[in-house]
Amino acid sequence: MSGVVAIIPCDMERTRLGLIAALDRVIAGRPALHHTLMRVAAVPLVERIVLVHPARQDVRGLVTGTAFAKPIEFFADPAGLRDPHASTTLAARAWALHSWRGGLGNATCYDELLPAAPLHRAAAAHGAEVVLLVGGDWVLVDPALCQRVIERHLEAPEQMQMTFTQAPPGLCGVALGANLLEQLAQTPGSTIGQTLAYVPSRPQADPIGKDVCVQVSAQVRSCARRFIDDTPRSRILIDALAARLGDRLMDSDANAIAAAVNEVEHDPSHIPAVPQQVTLELTPERAVSGPIVPQFHAKLGRAPMDIARAVAIIEQLGAAGDVALTLGGLGDALLHPDFDTLITAAKRAGVLGVCIETDLLVDEPTLDRLLRSPVDVVVVRVNADREATYKKTMGTEGLKRVIDNLQYLYRERSKIGATLPWLVPSMIKTADTLPDMESFYDRWVHYLGHAVVEGAKSGCGLMPEMSPVAMTPPRRRPCRQVNERMTIHSDGRVARCDQDWQGRAAAGDTARASLAEIWSSMQQVRTAHDQGRGQELELCGACTEWHRP
Repeated sequence: MSGVVAIIPCDMERTRLGLIAALDRVIAGRPALHHTLMRVAAVPLVERIVLVHPARQDVRGLVTGTAFAKPIEFFADPAGLRDPHASTTLAARAWALHSWRGGLGNATCYDELLPAAPLHRAAAAHGAEVVLLVGGDWVLVDPALCQRVIERHLEAPEQMQMTFTQAPPGLCGVALGANLLEQLAQTPGSTIGQTLAYVPSRPQADPIGKDVCVQVSAQVRSCARRFIDDTPRSRILIDALAARLGDRLMDSDANAIAAAVNEVEHDPSHIPAVPQQVTLELTPERAVSGPIVPQFHAKLGRAPMDIARAVAIIEQLGAAGDVALTLGGLGDALLHPDFDTLITAAKRAGVLGVCIETDLLVDEPTLDRLLRSPVDVVVVRVNADREATYKKTMGTEGLKRVIDNLQYLYRERSKIGATLPWLVPSMIKTADTLPDMESFYDRWVHYLGHAVVEGAKSGCGLMPEMSPVAMTPPRRRPCRQVNERMTIHSDGRVARCDQDWQGRAAAGDTARASLAEIWSSMQQVRTAHDQGRGQELELCGACTEWHRP
């Protein structure tokens, strides 16, 4: 077997997330693309590197005058790197940017590098039998891990057409056989993640437990960070790592980088202005009131959010450049009179992805307003697969209406040839919903491509524990919620986390401080958790949800 070629898609104008690209951004004295090329060139089995780029862009100018350990070749594709499915992939990945997989429809970080057609054309033109696929802005990609991935593929290239690792985005490429890349290219809209997905009609063991997955250390596997130089947040992290590692940056492998992340992120000067995932509750109102609903147990006592306040918050989030915004929280966002205006405002402000959470017990004119908006994801709280279960948990009959409305959204979306918004039915796993869970999940994965089953929550004791099995680990660790997510109630107060339903330990009020100031003020809470003192804090001591990702 010969012909191992690294294929690197390069767009000088836009990143694969649609943000402004900066392949020439200087990191530790070198342009970003140079870091990627030097690391990929250090992979022993890679014979040459091919940069795939739009024909109208002069990528050669970025590498002229620099010597690399392997030949650098170019493939100018007349069609460029345009992907008609790019918006669907972006929406699928917006809530999973820091994970190699976990996107809607099983989208992985490798799917951000598609479409496959220009990559296949480049591979065929350069005689590639095996492709190492890496992004041009994957500046910290680990040569040793890439080598292991290629070696694993070459052990049985027909049986293992794709080999990969569980390393976080940007630390390792994926190895693809030429046949698989051709198949992806011939099926528009197909993704790498689909080849790894659970399919109800053809169930299989998770591929991460098979030979196709090259194992990495627990430190690397659990490092939920994005090491791709494509978002403002990632660039802050990469620059901080470069400052921390200094001359060691070029020689640092995935383990060294993961270890350095812990040091960097304990430095308050590197805390982003806002977290990447934010939930904004437009209204606490819901059309259901059964025992699975928080409002059945707890009085929230707040009114819907004023549109001016909501827009002011959204504009602050848009400035971050990579925020995934969920409009919902404890309420049904479709019950707010201006939900579609606020979705549009969010996209115009620069919010990367917008999700709506709803019970979907609304009329068709409301559904039409939703479809006309630029919403990316609609999460529908179904919580049942039988009418009897729905009535018992949600307090009313309505499952048929929810399903009819889902079908309406799907049908009307299909009429205009759109793939957005993603329609995602969700279920809370309780003793009452457990008998419906398997049929619920299989049904909606088959019809819509994704479904969510989430654990029951109690709001720090405001409602009874409903999980059929206690899920809290025996040994407490720092809570990720206070580090990575922000919840804003409809009265404008920022909750310490999404379990603070009544704002009993609110971190601040958006009427009196900016989101950046409020997020920064939570550093004492984060430090307490990092030092193992989280249980000493108000509410945190009674919380059983600190283990959630």
